[in-house]
Amino acid sequence: MIRLTAGVVLLTLLLLTSGCGPSIQDVVRADDAAQLQQRIGRGTDLFRTGFKGETLLHLAANSNAVAAARLLIQSGLTVDARDKDGRTPLHLAVFKGYTEMTALLLANGADIAAVDRMGQTPLHLARVGGHPDLIGLMLPEEETAAAGQEQDWVLLGNQFASAGEYAAAVRAYRLGLKLYGEDEKVYYNLGLCHWHLGETEDALQDFQAALRLDPDYGRAYYNMGVIFGERALYHDAVMAFREAVRIDPGDGEAWYNLGNGYDGLKQYDKALAAWENALRAEPTMTAPHFNMALVLRSMGRHEEAREHHDVLKKADPAMAAELAQLLDTP
Repeated sequence: MIRLTAGVVLLTLLLLTSGCGPSIQDVVRADDAAQLQQRIGRGTDLFRTGFKGETLLHLAANSNAVAAARLLIQSGLTVDARDKDGRTPLHLAVFKGYTEMTALLLANGADIAAVDRMGQTPLHLARVGGHPDLIGLMLPEEETAAAGQEQDWVLLGNQFASAGEYAAAVRAYRLGLKLYGEDEKVYYNLGLCHWHLGETEDALQDFQAALRLDPDYGRAYYNMGVIFGERALYHDAVMAFREAVRIDPGDGEAWYNLGNGYDGLKQYDKALAAWENALRAEPTMTAPHFNMALVLRSMGRHEEAREHHDVLKKADPAMAAELAQLLDTP
């Protein structure tokens, strides 16, 4: 008879007793309430902690597993349990910006003033993370206003935007507008952030709000024109850029884009005139020469097209080479 070694026997027993299902941690992270309820019914130990001292409720909070968190709380897990870094589940939920999870933990008595090893409270994380909605959950309305006054949310929004943290900047700017009142520059910056996030409809509304407060906010018109142009809404783009150049006739970029709008509408004479104005405003621009050469060639005005090509040979040889291929010009 072949005898199994002790190691093999141990391995065999482990395979027989461990099963092949997902771990309790994976069940919690997946927010699988049905599977978690089954595990609870079978007497699974819910109070084990991980390597960093995190409980299953920490895992749920960090994964926004709201259904799992609710079951764990009902099963007796401590809402303000600390991991080795002193963080509670509320710290993790607020840091991630999870509104529903934060609300659940608060409803079950989570401490907004719990301090971790870095000296941070959940309320502090909501402030520096630009989560005014979470601040509103953690503080009564009158305290929220007072907390907002302590923090310059517009300045914080500017800092987030400069760092490329556009979603956080949006939240900060919105709270700034709520606390300090409407401001065209804040609406404008808010529009830029929405634009960077690909939320162009919100960006348009922000720029329109800026114009409602300051009808001569030229850059708001300019950015609206760019968005309309990107959508091939050339009539709307032309209207916006016309306002931009009315406000600032020396804005070469606005004149250039106005020409592009007219080009999209196939109003070529107006496009050429706008590009000419762009060059008057900013004589070193090269893109108007490129577009004018193409349009003039399509109109049969080959000599004029070549003149613009000759300008580009000196100003931007690479662009001139690209244009030559399109014009079939040496």
